Amino acid sequence: MPCFPQPYTSTVSHWQQTNRGSTSLWDHGRDAALPMEVVDYVIVGAGATGTALAYYLSRPGGAAAGKKVVILDAKDVASGASGRNGGHVVGQSWQLLTPLMAPLEEGGAGLSAEDALDVIMFEQSNMDLVENLVRSERIDADFWRGSRVEVLVTPEGAAGNLRNYELMQRLLKTHPKHQGRVLDWEVVTDPAAVRKLSRTRGAVQANRIPGASWHPHKGVTAFLRLALASETADVRFYSWAPVAGFSSNADGTVTVDCAARGNVRTRNVIFATNAYTQHVLPELKDILVPVQSHSALVTSPATYAGPRALQTTFGVEAGPYLIQTPDSGVVLGPYPSALFGRRLLKPEQVYGIDDDSFVQPAAKQWLADYCRDSFVGWGQETDGEGLTKCWTGVICHSVDYLPIVGAVPGRPGVWIAAGYNGRGMALIHSVTRGLAHQLKTGEWDARVPRSFEVTGARIQRARECALHPLDYPVTGLEYRTMKSKM
Repeated sequence: MPCFPQPYTSTVSHWQQTNRGSTSLWDHGRDAALPMEVVDYVIVGAGATGTALAYYLSRPGGAAAGKKVVILDAKDVASGASGRNGGHVVGQSWQLLTPLMAPLEEGGAGLSAEDALDVIMFEQSNMDLVENLVRSERIDADFWRGSRVEVLVTPEGAAGNLRNYELMQRLLKTHPKHQGRVLDWEVVTDPAAVRKLSRTRGAVQANRIPGASWHPHKGVTAFLRLALASETADVRFYSWAPVAGFSSNADGTVTVDCAARGNVRTRNVIFATNAYTQHVLPELKDILVPVQSHSALVTSPATYAGPRALQTTFGVEAGPYLIQTPDSGVVLGPYPSALFGRRLLKPEQVYGIDDDSFVQPAAKQWLADYCRDSFVGWGQETDGEGLTKCWTGVICHSVDYLPIVGAVPGRPGVWIAAGYNGRGMALIHSVTRGLAHQLKTGEWDARVPRSFEVTGARIQRARECALHPLDYPVTGLEYRTMKSKM
């Protein structure tokens, strides 16, 4: 059964709360009739994936030039995880080598060291792509570029971090694609320097890499507005048009069923549905797993305001990911290990949960306490400071730890881009640019790691691992001994 329309009211994120003005596209197309004619592309989902894909399709010379694009969303633009995340644009560093190289049966991606490096470099280039687009399109979304600090708080974490860093350095010397690439990345081991950089109690080591953040709801909305304003493609957006299902027709078209809103016939349907994909593509139910995720806004006291505000984004071992907003305080969310390792929540309380209408009390309390308990000199919080808002969103864990992108096997005219494992903002623009290229040319975009491609063989391999989606930590600075692939 489809999960939309929802029988509940979702929590409201800081990002959604602060983008309610006349340019926000709330309720856009809600009362408009769906098109009666056959369209060229239907994109299901108006989050970061759907809006970025619409943007690339509708550029001059794009696949949709002279054609019709319809975007459908069960609620509003960025109503799902894209408008509920932690605000990061960049992913992790060499930290990702561990899960990317871990065997499939342990919940990893099972990649070679070389292919894992490709994924890490792909995420880094995505940050540059987003920054360039924000600048060239003059998007007002509080985009910030600076440094990300990854903080290690255990000797085991620090040792694993150094192993991965050394492997990364070796790969950069020998990888045919990335050989000789110079990166502004460093490991900081001097205790005084670690304390100064991290400002975190108990920090024993830190990584400094390029980082970026933005206001995701404003950013996603801006790309949708650019698509709607395209002069080369006819792009239309219909909010509150939940998709109940779809069917293939004898003439090669696909009929998308929007229940009470009616049907849309299209030559191509692209599912940008992430955690909700199982409701429209049931064959992927055990491969794309929804995970309820928490975030919060914490208003800083004067000790962490103005010139003393945090100057970087953060990822903390068995702790939170965190950004400093330009005007509202700190947005943070817990890596799963922060909650599971402290036995605040069990995996089954968040995995398989696609309900964002409630907050888990234990997670909310941990988020309320974290900054005060962990940042040196944070001090006491007065009225109006501390935890201001807490919300949930639903991310999508793919059981082989990689996005699923491309033509869905056995379903002509059906495409997908989903399964980002909580790293969507570090992947989506480069993924959808590649998918737009494939929709135009019929060829895989060589800039996108081939390991992302959805194939029958990959689905079968992933399905064989689907009984154990919780065994491997899916996000956070986790360290397990990798089986040798070096």
